[in-house]
Amino acid sequence: MAARKKASAAATPSQTASTSSAASRVSPTPSSSSSHPRDPLPFAHFLPRLPLQLVAVLFSCIASCSVTVPDKSIPAPTRFVASLVQDPLSTLPLLCGLLAIVQGWFGYWARSCRLEAEKVDKDGAAKADTQLKTRTESKSFRGSLGKLWDNALKGEAPHQRLFKKRADGQSAFASIDTRFVPQAVMITLGATLVMHGAIVLLGAPLTRNVTHTFLLALLLSVLAVLPLSVALPPVATTNGRFAWLRLVSSLSPNDNLELVLLAPAVGTLVGAWTGAFPIPLDWDRPWQKWPVTPIVGALAGHAVGSLVGFAVVAWRKTLEAAVDVLQEVQQNEGMQRKTGGMKETRKTK
Repeated sequence: MAARKKASAAATPSQTASTSSAASRVSPTPSSSSSHPRDPLPFAHFLPRLPLQLVAVLFSCIASCSVTVPDKSIPAPTRFVASLVQDPLSTLPLLCGLLAIVQGWFGYWARSCRLEAEKVDKDGAAKADTQLKTRTESKSFRGSLGKLWDNALKGEAPHQRLFKKRADGQSAFASIDTRFVPQAVMITLGATLVMHGAIVLLGAPLTRNVTHTFLLALLLSVLAVLPLSVALPPVATTNGRFAWLRLVSSLSPNDNLELVLLAPAVGTLVGAWTGAFPIPLDWDRPWQKWPVTPIVGALAGHAVGSLVGFAVVAWRKTLEAAVDVLQEVQQNEGMQRKTGGMKETRKTK
């Protein structure tokens, strides 16, 4: 009996060590639970924002053609093409201005996502998740209504906060960061000059319709370069310069945020280049006038590129969710095996 007790006492530490090693292999660690790196693109916010951006681009096209062709009985696509054929010098400046507002808004959102991700990396994952959840709930429609309701119960009207900021000497738009505006304007204008030269080298007239060619280059810069210049300013940081060098040279985005910015840019340039093919054909159509088809091709390419970027991001998120589910199932099975093994050892004892 004494010998059996000594043998069981000698075997117990080895059994506990083996069970603890098995538990360490099975138990979820922080590295296994976060198998994929943190993505700076919040897909829940990007999902409704992309249709809103495309609708805003469509509204810009309709609003710009309403000045030249005010007849509402004509369908909107026909009116837009007719306005470009009849008076492109009146349509294109308004179109570029409206698209600059839309693209600047989208680029500012992407910039906010990037800065939030950088803040997450600095402050730590646990603290940043709490801040991101609070920020999401407060900026959602339901969260905004709840905040207004709480302030109203406290006796504060919705407009009193605005007047309070003005009384304190603060601007109502003090929370909006505008440091990117000079850089974005400078980069967009520089890209316009570069694209104007590239369009001329690709076959556009050098001395005729110079204004038309410049407005086409400006439209391409607003659609392709402006969001990137706002979200990834190459002048501010070294990382921004390397990101631009990588995107321009190899077209290889590092994350989903860069992908949804690069895909519409590539689609815009490819669409404009493809849209120039019908011009030299001898169809004698009025819409073959320069630069109608490259403009339509650029807008169509931007929409297609945006949808392609969205599809790729959605596919990646689906795969990440499937991987997380499989890892959770494996962890649960490992825990069940561990508990079953411990019960068997208890029964044998």
